[in-house]
Amino acid sequence: MNAARTFLLILLLAGFPACRRAAQPVVRDTAAMDTYVTITVYDDLPAARVNAAIDSAFVEIRRIEGFASDYIDTSEIGRVNLMSGRDSLVISSELADLLRRSFAYGDSSGGAFDVTVGPLELLWNILAVRPRVPSPDSVHDALRLVGYRLVSLHGRTLYLPRKGMRLDLGAIGKGYAVDRAMDVLAGAGVTMAIVDMGGNLAVRWPGSRGWDSTVATISVRHPRTEGAFLGTFRYGSGGVSTSGDYERYFIAGGKRYHHIMDPATAPGVVSVTVVAPTAADADAISTTVFVLGRAKGMEFMQRTPGVDGFIVYEQGDSLGIDFSPGFRGRLR
Repeated sequence: MNAARTFLLILLLAGFPACRRAAQPVVRDTAAMDTYVTITVYDDLPAARVNAAIDSAFVEIRRIEGFASDYIDTSEIGRVNLMSGRDSLVISSELADLLRRSFAYGDSSGGAFDVTVGPLELLWNILAVRPRVPSPDSVHDALRLVGYRLVSLHGRTLYLPRKGMRLDLGAIGKGYAVDRAMDVLAGAGVTMAIVDMGGNLAVRWPGSRGWDSTVATISVRHPRTEGAFLGTFRYGSGGVSTSGDYERYFIAGGKRYHHIMDPATAPGVVSVTVVAPTAADADAISTTVFVLGRAKGMEFMQRTPGVDGFIVYEQGDSLGIDFSPGFRGRLR
């Protein structure tokens, strides 16, 4: 499962139709949570007001980074990981709620979504200058440290019982940060906006929700052809996310090894695109479906309320696509 860093860069805003005349957009970007963040606001509001709202949204994203990022030792997650097997830590109620939300996805997916796969990510070290396939024994040892049901969370007291365990919220944390940034924009009076963090999107438009009103044209990157798009689809307010095997990977012995860490088996899926009521849900579900594979992943998607999507898989020398019923006919 992708446990920490979902650097997908696969969804790009292509434009808005004239369902409501939008002002010249204000586009700002920054770096946060180890990726790029772009906020686009379309409201016809004074520039100073829009920029102040975007500044506040960026501050909110960095606040979340400050407690949820595993690669910052001083964050709450970083301190919990450093204390694994030694002592418990009282965490913020916000982090406790996000962890419980993560554990719920673990339960509903039969363990496919697991925020404790950090030891596997460290072992594989996909971003190394010369990455290599770890030995079976080392993988076996790392798997002893994986299992969200091992985690003790009582109220706000969190404890990782085995030394070397690591929490990694990358498969839900970026989506959560995107949602919170959009909430900040909405609180400042912004009604037309998109927040994009490394391919995790939140779209907001007046009177739209999911498929009810398609206002954004979203382009999905082709997973095997650099610079090309697999297709586009139109969507209204909600969250969008793609998990794929093509952004961070290496090839050894003719096999592709990628950053989406699966604690069980490799499903052979190339990418998964999901739309959901929130960006955090889309983030978590796209990763979960990827890990579950075509059959179980599609079943999981279809039984999750408000969720649609499609699964791209290798079919000989070409690609095949499985669509959820609600997505069928929407990808152009």
